[in-house]
Amino acid sequence: MFLENILDDPNFKLIKKPYERWYQYMEKNVEFWLPDSEWHTKTHCARVLLLALLIGHQKGLNDKERDALGMAAIFHDSRRLNDGIDKGHGKRAAEYYKHYCREHNLLYDAQTYYITYYHDQDDSLGLSMIGKSPTIGERGVLLYQIFKDADALDRFRLGPDALDINMLRTDEAHKLVDFAKDLLQKSSDMNS
Repeated sequence: MFLENILDDPNFKLIKKPYERWYQYMEKNVEFWLPDSEWHTKTHCARVLLLALLIGHQKGLNDKERDALGMAAIFHDSRRLNDGIDKGHGKRAAEYYKHYCREHNLLYDAQTYYITYYHDQDDSLGLSMIGKSPTIGERGVLLYQIFKDADALDRFRLGPDALDINMLRTDEAHKLVDFAKDLLQKSSDMNS
């Protein structure tokens, strides 16, 4: 399994099972439109999943909230058309997630939908739309911020200066910058 050595560390004991469950689910069920992508791969989504669960655990999220982050992580880049900016891939991935839930009789989660939908948009739009949703609320804003930070922490795959730490939203993410660099290196070594 991807990142098995990292997950065996005692610091990750509480997120190991949810990580493994969502990772396996992605591997078996989620179809990516760009399977040969250089940057937006299932491996990227696996790192985002780990980082989101880690930040979520540090923030004291409940199981349902961590599951919303897990689902968002495994679907968020599944509908990319290219490795560029590709504005709109979040909307396409959110629609894929919603359709997938209907087709497979899975419980649909509005927080997952909104996080996925707006993850590729500027925060001013994402936060505004999430804030207007009567079903999401304040916790949805927190989940969105955690997810955006988890995705941003994996920007090191794009180059050593690809992450602007001033754009990180949570204190927990700021403390994970060096970990994210190390995580990328370890996952690159495993895939070599």
